[in-house]
Amino acid sequence: MRPSRVAPKQHMKIRNAIPRRLSTPLAVAISAVVAFGFAFASVRDLSLQPRQIQIAAAATHVLVDSPDSWILDQRARTPDFESLSKRAHVFGNLIASVPVRERIARRIGVPVDDIAAVSRLTAGLPATMREPDSEQRVNQIVLSKKRYRIETQSDPARPILHIYTQAPTAPEAERLADFAVVALREQLHDLAVREDVARSRRPIVEELGPARGEVINGGTTIQISGLTFLVVFSITCGLLLLSIRVRMGWAASAREPSPDKPSPRRLAPVANAVDGNCGHASAGGDWPRTTRVLPWLVAWFMVILWLVPFNTTELRATLPFDLTFDRLVLPVIVGVWALALAAGGRAVPRVRITWIHGAVASFAAVVCLGVVVDAHYLNQTLEFSGSTKKLTLIVSYLVLLLMVSSIVRVVEVPAFFKLTLILAVLCALGTIWEYRFQYNVFYDLTDKLLPDMFSVGAAESAAVDDQGRFLTRGPGEHPLETVAMLSMALPIALVGIMHANRQRTTILYALAACILLAAALSTYRKSALLAPVSVGLTLAYFRRRELLRLAPLAAVAILLINALSPGAIAGILFQLQPDRLGVGTVSDRTSDYDAIRPDLWTHLAFGRGFGSYDHVSYRILDSEILSRIVDTGILGLLSLVLMIVVIVGSARRLIRWRHSIWSPPALAVAAAAVAYLVLAFLFDVSSFPHTPYILMSLTALLAVVIARPSEEEFDEEANDVVVQMRSPAPPPAGRGRREATDWLAEPEVPVGR
Repeated sequence: MRPSRVAPKQHMKIRNAIPRRLSTPLAVAISAVVAFGFAFASVRDLSLQPRQIQIAAAATHVLVDSPDSWILDQRARTPDFESLSKRAHVFGNLIASVPVRERIARRIGVPVDDIAAVSRLTAGLPATMREPDSEQRVNQIVLSKKRYRIETQSDPARPILHIYTQAPTAPEAERLADFAVVALREQLHDLAVREDVARSRRPIVEELGPARGEVINGGTTIQISGLTFLVVFSITCGLLLLSIRVRMGWAASAREPSPDKPSPRRLAPVANAVDGNCGHASAGGDWPRTTRVLPWLVAWFMVILWLVPFNTTELRATLPFDLTFDRLVLPVIVGVWALALAAGGRAVPRVRITWIHGAVASFAAVVCLGVVVDAHYLNQTLEFSGSTKKLTLIVSYLVLLLMVSSIVRVVEVPAFFKLTLILAVLCALGTIWEYRFQYNVFYDLTDKLLPDMFSVGAAESAAVDDQGRFLTRGPGEHPLETVAMLSMALPIALVGIMHANRQRTTILYALAACILLAAALSTYRKSALLAPVSVGLTLAYFRRRELLRLAPLAAVAILLINALSPGAIAGILFQLQPDRLGVGTVSDRTSDYDAIRPDLWTHLAFGRGFGSYDHVSYRILDSEILSRIVDTGILGLLSLVLMIVVIVGSARRLIRWRHSIWSPPALAVAAAAVAYLVLAFLFDVSSFPHTPYILMSLTALLAVVIARPSEEEFDEEANDVVVQMRSPAPPPAGRGRREATDWLAEPEVPVGR
C-alpha cells in the first residue's frame, strides 16, 4: 500500500517512528567511527596486543654429491650425475618427513605441529598432472595455517636442493633453514649406520653458505587496516545514505497530491525526456554533434575496448603493480569526470542511481568484504597483496558503470549503441583476417602506433593448442575472450534486424550479424556456438514472432558465414560429436568440481579471497562459476548471479513496453547479459578484462534508459508535449504511434506507446 493512502494519524505514527534527522555529514561521521573500530580490531586482538602479521622468509641451497665427488670428476658418467639430481628430490621428501621435522622442532624450540614441510615436484610434467586433487588440497589447507613452513625444490638439471623457509621473524627463518640441513645430515647418518652402509657409498650433503632471510610482507599491517577501513566505511556509508534516500522517498510520497490534481513531480520527467539530461537540452549538444569532452572520452575508451589488446600492453616501468594500457587511460577519464562534477554548470554529468548500480555495488561489496574477512589467512599464504590488486579491477568496473551512466544522455544512447556495433564489426573483420592469413592486425598496429615506452605481447597467430586449433585471438588475450566480446555485440545486430523499417537497414544489420558470427566461429571454440544460441533463445523468449520472421535468412547466413570463415562451422560441429567430448580440456574441467570441495567448505560464506586461487599454485578453473564460488564463496556467487538477474529484470519492463526507441536497446543488453552468464559456466570470463568492461558499458547505457520516465508517465498528454517540443511540425502521414522505427538511425522523435 502506498504511504499516501494511509490514514493521517497512522501516517504520522510511521513518520514519527523514523529518526527525525539523519543528515549526510552525520552518516559520514558514523561510518568513519565504525570503520575505524573495525580497522583497529583487524590489527589488534581483544587484549589490545598487536596481531601476528609479520612474516619473514629465508633460503639456502644444498649440494648433493658423493665421497668421490662426481661433480669434480671429469670421468663421471652422465647417468650417475642424473641420479644425484633425482636423489636431491628424495632428500627434499625426507626433510618433509616426521622424524626430520621432530629434529628441527627440538633445535628451534617449537612444537612439531607448528612446522609444515612440503616438497614440490619440479620435473617436466604437464600442468594438469601437478594440479592438486581434493585430498592433496585438504593437506595444503591444513599446512597453510602453520606459522613455520619449509618448502624444498630440487633442481631438475643439477644436483642441488633449494630450501625455503617461512617464520614470524627473519632470524627464526634463517635458523629454520640452517637446522633443516643439519637435521637432514643427522637423519642420513642414522639411516646409514642402521643399514650398515660403507662410508664410500654415503652421499655428501653440503650447504652452499648460510641461510639468508628478511621480512617479506613489510607494510601489510597498514594495508590490512587501510583496506578494512575503506571497505567498512564504504558499506556503512552506502547503507546509511540509502536509508536517508528511502526516508526522503516516504516523505515525498506523503506529500504527493491526489490523482485528480496536476503534479509537478509528474510533469518534470516530461522536460527531462525532451533534453535527455535533466533540463540541459542545449548544453553542448548531443553526441556525436557535441562540444562536450566527456562523451568523446567515453567513445575513445570504447574504441580501446574493442580494438586494442590493452591487457597485454604495458608501460615499461618498474613499479609494484602492472600498468596495463587500460589502467593508464581509465584514470584520466575518471579525473576529467570528477573535475566536471566539481565544476558544475549546465553540462555537468548527472549521476543516476538505479537498481543496476545497486546490484553491481553489492557484488563489489561482497568481494571486498571477503578479502577483509580473510585478510589474515591471505597474509599467511602470502596472497594478500595479489588479492588487493585484483580488487582494483572490481572497483574500475563499478566506476565505469557509474561514469558512463552519468555522462551519456538518454537521447545519445542509440548513437552509442551504433558505435558499439561498428566497433564490434571492425573487431570481427580483423579476427576473420587473422583466421585466414595468420596475421593479427590488432597486436601489430598497436605495437607500431604506441611509443617505445610500451611493450605489446606477441600475437602468435600461427600457434596451435593441444587440440590442434589455431589461436585466433583478435584483440583479446585468448580466443575465448574474443568469442565473449563478439557474442555480447551480436544481440545489437539481431535486434536491429527485427526493428528495422527499411530494406537497406535490414541488409546492413544482417551483414553485421553474419560477420560477428563468422568471426566468433573462426576461433574454433565450442563457446562460439553455445553463446550465440543463448542469445537467440533470449530474443525468442521476448520476441518470438519477430524472430520467426528471420528464419528464412538463416540459410543465407550460413552460406555467408562459410564464405567468410571457411571450415569454421564444420570444425566446431566436429568437436561437439559425442566421441570428441572426452578430450583433455573437458575431462580436466569435470575433475575441478571435486577438487574445489575443500576450499568451498573451508571458506563457505565469503570464499578464500578474490583472485587468490591462481592457476600457478593450485588448479586452472576453466569456469567463472567455480572461480567465484572458491574465492568469493556462496555470497559472492549469489551476488554475481543476482547482478545478471537485476540487469535482465531491469530491461524486462522496457522490453515488454515495446517502445520503438527504448525497448530495442533494453532487449540487446538483456541478451548480452544472458550470454555473459552462459559464458561464465564455460570459462573464466572475468579473467580477461575486455568482457567485463563491455558488459559494464552496455549496462550503463541501459541504466541511462531506465532512469527516464516510466510507462505510466508517458500518457497521451505527456507524449503530445514531447512530440510538440521535439518536432513543431505534425508527424508525417501514415506513421502511427505504434509503428516501429529504426532505433539506431532515428532516435530524435520519441514515439508513444
